[in-house]
Amino acid sequence: MRIVGEQLQVWAEDKKVEHEKDIFARSAFNRFYYASFLITRDMLGELKPEWKKTAHKNIPDLLRTSVKKAVDKELKKLFRKGVVSPGEMSALKTSLNGATSELSNLLTEAYDLRVIADYEPEVPVLTKNKVLLLRKYKLNSAREWPGKTGAFCKTIRKVWRDVGLA
Repeated sequence: MRIVGEQLQVWAEDKKVEHEKDIFARSAFNRFYYASFLITRDMLGELKPEWKKTAHKNIPDLLRTSVKKAVDKELKKLFRKGVVSPGEMSALKTSLNGATSELSNLLTEAYDLRVIADYEPEVPVLTKNKVLLLRKYKLNSAREWPGKTGAFCKTIRKVWRDVGLA
């Protein structure tokens, strides 16, 4: 998906006709969202197979609640057994909370933008200083979503493994 988004972005930037620029840019935003979604979905399926079927709109909440609860529960067990120190427990929680929070925010924003791109054609893609914008969102920023998503998922997987859930 990411490579498709990148090519759509190049085509959008090269178009001279505004309508063509608009439709290619919308499609690029959409592909960058789906790339991020699929990266997250794969990670969630590795953590718990049933999480792979979570609806798009519900993933940010699952990250903020269910993923964190599972890790917290396991960390409490490890702490009671003396396997992790308070400092180690805090570091793991901080790492997980940062990644789940940032990923949740990214996916919420990306999903909202995908909805605008797909269902609100009356909201134009604008060009300002050679930057394509849909509302306040820059296409160049959307291009970074899959990479950021991958990094957040890597952190979540690591914490999941470190507490013994994998």
